[in-house]
Amino acid sequence: MSENSKAKEPLPARLFHSTKLGQIYCGDALAVLHDTVKAGSVDLVMTSPPFGLVRKKDYGNADAHEYLEWFKPFAEAFRRALKPQGSFVIDIGGAWIPGQPTRSLYHYELLVMLCREFGFHLAQEFFWWNPARLPTPAEWVTVRRIRVKDAIDCVWWLSPTPWPKASNRRILQPYSDSMRELLTKGYTPRLRPSGHDISHCFGTDNGAAIAFDVSDWRLTDLPRSWN
Repeated sequence: MSENSKAKEPLPARLFHSTKLGQIYCGDALAVLHDTVKAGSVDLVMTSPPFGLVRKKDYGNADAHEYLEWFKPFAEAFRRALKPQGSFVIDIGGAWIPGQPTRSLYHYELLVMLCREFGFHLAQEFFWWNPARLPTPAEWVTVRRIRVKDAIDCVWWLSPTPWPKASNRRILQPYSDSMRELLTKGYTPRLRPSGHDISHCFGTDNGAAIAFDVSDWRLTDLPRSWN
């Protein structure tokens, strides 16, 4: 929502596209969630809302200190729409405190609020590393050279239940060369110096590796049909 549109009435929701797999609506997000989406009918809510940045964007964004209050109506609407075992995933970047080289805690405060006030459970946190991001804030990174590039977005995976529907078998990644070599040569179970007992199961070939909670997802990594 832009600064100039705050006083306007939200646009009525309209069906934009429909297939046998689902529908796309165009309109004010809160209006669509309340007027079109049935309670307890959604498997996944995935969003990257405007971040609580110091610098204002053309599309409009709440300041970090206002962010929690701004987000509460959306949190309530998401909670209402989700199925009991549904998931709510939010991609949200950090911000800097105006005039000083220290970080805002607004996105962590948002996470705590979602869990404590709206009953969400944190299934897992992910971190999106974007190596192409510009070196900002310039004052601290490129002018005074006292901070490094901020290249991480937090991705919170939440759910109304501690047991959301999920399977990591659907996001497996190719084995590394070293793991393929280990599988070829074989693995001897042993107790590591850290105390971890690495059993014979470690040498089992499952076809691919379990994904990490850190990723550098880029459009170039997607299937051609997604680009």
